[in-house]
Amino acid sequence: MKRLLYSLSIASLMLVTSCELIEEPTVFEPDQPDAAGNLLIINNSNEQLVLYKDQVVIKKIPASATDYLVNIPNPSEGTVQLDLYLWTDVYQDINNPDPALAYKRWLIPLSSETTVSQRATWHISGASQYTDVATLNLSYFGGTDNFVDVYLNGRTGAKISSLKPGDQYKKVGVDYGNYTLHYLYWFSDQNSNVGFKEKGWIEKQLVNGDEKDIWLILNDNRKDITMTIPHLGSAASQGTKYAGVEIRNYSDEPVQIFVGDKLIEAVCYLEDGNTKNLSTLDIDGVYTFFLPITEEGATKKEFRLKAQTLTTVQVVETIDITVVADDIVSWTVDGLADTTNN
Repeated sequence: MKRLLYSLSIASLMLVTSCELIEEPTVFEPDQPDAAGNLLIINNSNEQLVLYKDQVVIKKIPASATDYLVNIPNPSEGTVQLDLYLWTDVYQDINNPDPALAYKRWLIPLSSETTVSQRATWHISGASQYTDVATLNLSYFGGTDNFVDVYLNGRTGAKISSLKPGDQYKKVGVDYGNYTLHYLYWFSDQNSNVGFKEKGWIEKQLVNGDEKDIWLILNDNRKDITMTIPHLGSAASQGTKYAGVEIRNYSDEPVQIFVGDKLIEAVCYLEDGNTKNLSTLDIDGVYTFFLPITEEGATKKEFRLKAQTLTTVQVVETIDITVVADDIVSWTVDGLADTTNN
């Protein structure tokens, strides 16, 4: 009998202990959104999240794609660090998160104003494996009655922004990664009973005379991108255009090509999104890079290009070169005196 009671006691202890080991996290209770704010969060991750500013808790964000408004005081309008953590990673000590466990991180110069035009939007995707978030500065010039919605990776993909004519530099946070852009144009007459009326899509752009997907490549070299969205029907003539630069390396060692202070792979058009070491040209190497012309109505643009050695990091040659949309110019790197192409 004693042996039976002892066995039952051990079994009871093991059951209690196992229950403690699998105890569910503290109940997640999301915070209410603010009535006005300088940050709009769209949570498409299906995760319960906790938002921090400089490691201080701001809000517990529900696992819902419904627009969630947050007001983060930032009177200096300087850059702030915003981090999102999974609730399951911080619930035990919510005020002391482990930086190594951050789910998403965005460095963003938040406005101090809460108006729609000044508000930043953070699109949170659970599909990306990257923690860091890039900033898109989207502009949509006036001169049209159409509104435009911006989608990623197809017509049924995530909508990251909606702009009206005249919107300038709307800030949108998107995870690092490779995406295609799709623009839906629509009209709604506020003075009649006509609701949303679809006007059309732009999903391609001209590159060297051929229609190509509109690629958005976001990485550490492309973490702050400025883009102008074209008007419907004018993508071929007034949207972003591309001009080719054929570069030949006739110097006596490999070189890396820069546009200003950035590697050329960080700013050029890439149909397949592969940026790995594209900026390096071997001896006698040649490659044609396609550079964007983003200014509204412009058909040409000047870039300062630089060729730099790999070993001594010395500048072999620089050039101020003017490129023309849908055309290709050439530059030969041979170590001779700097030249200017106009």
